[in-house]
Amino acid sequence: MTGGTTDDGAGSAGRAGRRQGAPRGRTEQANALASFVLEVTDGVTLRELAERYHVGKTMWGEYRSGQKLVPLDLLERLVADRTPDETTRGSRTRTARRLHAAAVDAAAGPPEPAPEPSAPSPVPRTPAPRRRHRLAVGLTVTAAVAVVALLLLVALLPSGSEDISAGGKLPSGGASQDGSPPVRAAPLTGTGVFAIGPDGDGVLQWDGPGAGDWTRIGDTAKRLWAGPAGLFATGVRGDGLFAYGGSPGRWHQVGEPGADFAISGTRVYRLAPDRGSVHVWDGRGTSWTWVGGPASRLYGGGPGLFATNPKDGRIFKYAGRPGEWEFVGTAGADFALTDRHLYGLTPDRAMVTRWLAPETRDADEKWTWAAGPAGALFAGAAGLFSTDPTGTRLRHYAKNAWHDIGPAGAEVRVAGREVFVLTDDRTSVRRWDPRTDTWTRVGGPAGTLAVTVPRAGP
Repeated sequence: MTGGTTDDGAGSAGRAGRRQGAPRGRTEQANALASFVLEVTDGVTLRELAERYHVGKTMWGEYRSGQKLVPLDLLERLVADRTPDETTRGSRTRTARRLHAAAVDAAAGPPEPAPEPSAPSPVPRTPAPRRRHRLAVGLTVTAAVAVVALLLLVALLPSGSEDISAGGKLPSGGASQDGSPPVRAAPLTGTGVFAIGPDGDGVLQWDGPGAGDWTRIGDTAKRLWAGPAGLFATGVRGDGLFAYGGSPGRWHQVGEPGADFAISGTRVYRLAPDRGSVHVWDGRGTSWTWVGGPASRLYGGGPGLFATNPKDGRIFKYAGRPGEWEFVGTAGADFALTDRHLYGLTPDRAMVTRWLAPETRDADEKWTWAAGPAGALFAGAAGLFSTDPTGTRLRHYAKNAWHDIGPAGAEVRVAGREVFVLTDDRTSVRRWDPRTDTWTRVGGPAGTLAVTVPRAGP
């Protein structure tokens, strides 16, 4: 993603045609790699690098000074883009890999003294006042675009003349539609792994390793959502949203149909069928509260609730109060939430970036490079996963790189420690254990899956 101040970074490093000072890395190997990056990017400004590779200008300045090591996949892409001759490109790529490996190895050991600068440092200058603007998954947001972002944020919210309850809002009194007392979703215990049988026949819960069995907890369903708030399904009896009551066969309707649903913590969110408004379940009965306007998709997880704008794909975070949404970034090909972070896949699927907020207050660096190309993203408490660009292989994100772990299958669900995959033909549910790096068949066939980290049992 892009970043940086309104100029091209610190000192002369961001301006083509000016010489940058000597590298300032912790090791000679880091300085050698930085010198190589400087050579490859000669004549290119930090701003141009940020816009081309979606990595902030501050980060590029640190890559070119040796203060940070450029990720290998980014380095290889840089060499490929900046070396049109095929023969030279191959030689440069080998050099890049050798220098990168040496820098990584050196960083793992005691720091070696870096050489003294051979040229004086640039004369310090008074920094220009920063403009407050947001950072995008795609392009740098200037002050003018920030104004547009505010207008788009207003577009997420319905106008004062719009009837936000149009479309048949369920009664707010809390009673269920059959007149029974108000209901709540039951806390989930057990494995937290659920499936719908083929053709919607049966809702099943996995009994756990060694058991090899699944318990039938419902007769029929179309889709499932699971999280700290409980287990929810559509198609149980009609098209509304139903909550699992904690014992087989016990389901209660809590909402009307929706275009999308998401769970963040103990909250359940619903996108209206026409995608014109977002609502949060009040936690009992069929009472829901409006929290925002039009959206195309909802993403829920540990960091909160996020929604994409239907007009341009920009992503916003719900601030916790009805009508209040924070602009996060521009459109991405995909987004995913772990228990701590939001990740975005750039529109060209060439790289994955991580949203830094709220861990940084720097208005100029809200996103950072995370990994290279991906087809689709999946995430949960066990971490970040993706398919490769072909969509056929599943990979785990660890130590700032992708690691192949097996076939991607038809569906991928990330649980607390493990990952569950429904095979392409939907005849088998397989479980990956990162502690042993092995796959085990745990059931199947199935139509779809849902997983969560359950609460501890009584």
